[in-house]
Amino acid sequence: MKRIILAVLLLGIIGASIFLFMKQPVKTIPIGDYESAANIDVSLDMLNIDFTNSPDDKIHVQIKGQKVNNDMVNIREEKNRFVIEEKQQKKKWTNYIHIRQAPTILLQMPKRQLKTLTLHTVDGNLNSNDLVLDSVDVKTSAGDAILEGMSVSNADIQSKDGSVSIAKSSIENFSITTNAGDVSIKDSTGINHMIQTFDGQINISEAIEQPKVQAKSTSGDIQIHYKQTPNSLLLTTDGEDIKILLPHYNKSTHMIGEGVNILTAETEDGAVLIK
Repeated sequence: MKRIILAVLLLGIIGASIFLFMKQPVKTIPIGDYESAANIDVSLDMLNIDFTNSPDDKIHVQIKGQKVNNDMVNIREEKNRFVIEEKQQKKKWTNYIHIRQAPTILLQMPKRQLKTLTLHTVDGNLNSNDLVLDSVDVKTSAGDAILEGMSVSNADIQSKDGSVSIAKSSIENFSITTNAGDVSIKDSTGINHMIQTFDGQINISEAIEQPKVQAKSTSGDIQIHYKQTPNSLLLTTDGEDIKILLPHYNKSTHMIGEGVNILTAETEDGAVLIK
């Protein structure tokens, strides 16, 4: 009986400790204000990063979280280049237990002065909103990448185990490659889009007909839902279960209209739905 009481008390203490740990207040502290640069290079391990517009022509850096300090990142200003690097600290085994969310770097940048964004991260997430860029280069191991309201000429996003989400964006040319992460694209336009995943799902919603879209998965499903019926589309599909529910689709020619634009949707071990 005493052992049961002790076990219950121990569980209560652990539960209360976790509750108090989780209830620690979130705070935001300033890192610094810097001159604008055309190119941004970011290298992170565990930290997340959130890109938004600056209220002026300066770069503003803050960090937000439950346990943060202004000594968590290194910042260098080079000619036309702004570099942020997460400081490598000695890791304990508790660093790999994600009870609470990792701190987030808040980076505000002048909207139309930035040209390139290069981000390499291990376990951190990327959130980018309403920016105009020439090029975006993202490489992540386990972090998710979310891009919304973006205007980009060229984007290359590579993820091993993280998901990629793009919404309400205009990206002329992009390549998305994931190993096990899902890819979601909503209400976005472009010229040449290549999406490739090994074990993830591909979901394109509110799609707009565009010159060339390729969606390929080894074992994941592919769903493409057009906002309006395409006028001139050539379809190439492959998969165990294929459903094409588009009006005016000719099963013999695999085309709608003259087939000027191209859509490829192929999966080795999944289903394809286009509507």
